[in-house]
Amino acid sequence: MRAVMAGAKNFAQDVAETCAASGIEIVAMIEGLDRGRVSAAAMPPVIWVDEQSEFEPDLPLVIGIGQIARRAYVERLESEGRRLLGVRHPSTIVSPSAVIEEGCVLLPGVIVAAGARIGRGTVLNRACSIGHHTTIGPWSFVGPGASVAGEITMGEQVYIAVGATVRDMISIGDRAVVGAGAAAVSDVPADTTVVGVPARPIERH
Repeated sequence: MRAVMAGAKNFAQDVAETCAASGIEIVAMIEGLDRGRVSAAAMPPVIWVDEQSEFEPDLPLVIGIGQIARRAYVERLESEGRRLLGVRHPSTIVSPSAVIEEGCVLLPGVIVAAGARIGRGTVLNRACSIGHHTTIGPWSFVGPGASVAGEITMGEQVYIAVGATVRDMISIGDRAVVGAGAAAVSDVPADTTVVGVPARPIERH
């Protein structure tokens, strides 16, 4: 299968290699922030976002952007005719009772347990684990090695950083951030960043 990718930075290369291992060929990357990365000579070529609709418009779109702010960018590409395509590395372990919604990216070593639901456009990075009956809202990101326990409810655009731990049966609100190495042991309100062990809120500036 052939596809194009939203994003052209280093994380996009990581996703492109996952695509290759999954039988998906990325034939172009779509850049929307830095014109300096645009290059027809690159392999695969990098196309500026304003011209992307002219490049094989029927090809599906894989998300190659880690930041949760990718939502508006990806939705713009969808509005211009692209359809989202999810990708899972062959090393992932996904329960047959789990639900992976449209456009999700599962990088090497990811584990998704029974009854979990992963929302649209979410990225699960290397070797993270998602516990049973946990729900992750759309456009979220779970970082490398993070451990999310069972029966957790996460909102939209949640960011769980590298090596973080989220204990079972708590809720994480929309756009909340659990910092690198933090241990979230109680509910995290929307638009809140927590860090440390146990994780506590910090002010956003």
